[in-house]
Amino acid sequence: MRRASRGGGVTVIALALAAAASPASADAGARKATKGKPAQDERAPEAPTDEPAGFAGWGDGEEEGPSGSEPLSIAGRVFARAVASSVESEPWRGEVQLDSARLGVNYRWKDRVRTKVSFEAAGGEVEVRDAFVEVAASRCVRVRAGRFKLPVSAVELASAWQLPTIDRGQVAEVLEDGITLTGRRDAIQVRWEPVARARVTVAVSQSVSTAGADPSRPLADGAGLAATVRGELDVVAGVRVGAVASTREVIDGATARRYPAAALDLELDLDDAKVRGPARGLRLWADVVVGQSHLGAVTAGRERTSFVAAHAAAGWRAGGRKKGKPYVEPYALGGLVNPSLARKRDDVSEVIVGVAAGRWKRWRAQAQLSVVAARGLRPAGLRGAQRDVDDELRATVQLGAAF
Repeated sequence: MRRASRGGGVTVIALALAAAASPASADAGARKATKGKPAQDERAPEAPTDEPAGFAGWGDGEEEGPSGSEPLSIAGRVFARAVASSVESEPWRGEVQLDSARLGVNYRWKDRVRTKVSFEAAGGEVEVRDAFVEVAASRCVRVRAGRFKLPVSAVELASAWQLPTIDRGQVAEVLEDGITLTGRRDAIQVRWEPVARARVTVAVSQSVSTAGADPSRPLADGAGLAATVRGELDVVAGVRVGAVASTREVIDGATARRYPAAALDLELDLDDAKVRGPARGLRLWADVVVGQSHLGAVTAGRERTSFVAAHAAAGWRAGGRKKGKPYVEPYALGGLVNPSLARKRDDVSEVIVGVAAGRWKRWRAQAQLSVVAARGLRPAGLRGAQRDVDDELRATVQLGAAF
């Protein structure tokens, strides 16, 4: 994983804020010019835009892109939390931490070119999270190049503000850092949306080692590249299904091997589906992933093993129909990963329950309890090099705000 120095990251952020000053001043002038005019009914639908088909939404989910006539926008969020945890039945420990402070700059030119750069400060370091350029090649094709999330897993693609949970859980970390299937990569991506409700995305990315590096490889070995194909279908408003096929090279120490994987996922938001009654506030993200990996290969006495992983997050939101409106949302997340189907008692499961409340997409407070159960024969390094998954009880309280 590439990291920027703290000083360099702060300098870039300062320049981004300065660049946004002019659009902000223009906004202020526009508001002054319209002072005294009747306020627009917030229930009225948003004005249509002339964006090319398939260009609405960034597809990375972290910060909102520019909208309306604004070519440049800045978005960000801050999460601070207090954590108490007990690992492997050891005494409870607690800490207060800045979990994440993120700032993103988005720019659009003539509805044809978009760029995004976002930085995250956490753990005393500043890291480049997303940095890409996206071009609308036609009304149904767009091309993206840079660093961004691979189009795998509905839970992973959902932003921290869309998900009700404080984090995505241990299964998500295993898929990203241990199996190296999801997460952010240096990549080139083409998305084709022939009709409004269906799209196909193809991404070619640099494979990574279990130590977190992304070394190149000889062309004869495939250059160390991974290929991901994703198909999506919006069944009805608020219901989306996806299917993924992937082949990736994993570098484990001095050994490089290629592994296939496939996934099915579901995203459900009954608010968007305009469902009436008590079920209206239900939101759900679910994934099932199967494939081959290096995890557990040593203990199983073979070069590769077959794995299965599944996790789902669900919440029921009362209120928050519009941005800035008050809401409360109890939620739950469950997950299971079996790193080697040929071996017993090596799986990891987790359960998360909690509640979130605040102002929708503005700020929220969350309280959460998570339980991780790791079986005794689980392989080492499930979350990457020298990062194991252990039995854990964790209680977390988090306060977050977005702008």
